Amino acid sequence: MNELAFGLTYALPALGAALGIGLIGAAALNALGRNPEKLSDIRTLMITAIVFADALAIIGIIVAFIARS
Repeated sequence: MNELAFGLTYALPALGAALGIGLIGAAALNALGRNPEKLSDIRTLMITAIVFADALAIIGIIVAFIARS
């Protein structure tokens, strides 16, 4: 049972981060299609948003290891 709890503690934040990154990428491609001359601005904002979304997965693995002990 502990292994299942550990897996879910990390899997759910990782799933949320993956979905968030997918939505960020789709929105960035949509923005680039509408306004291609703003490539550098959109890329910068996209990378920043991906870093914040990926922080969820990092926090999730830290909480999973803390909860396991």
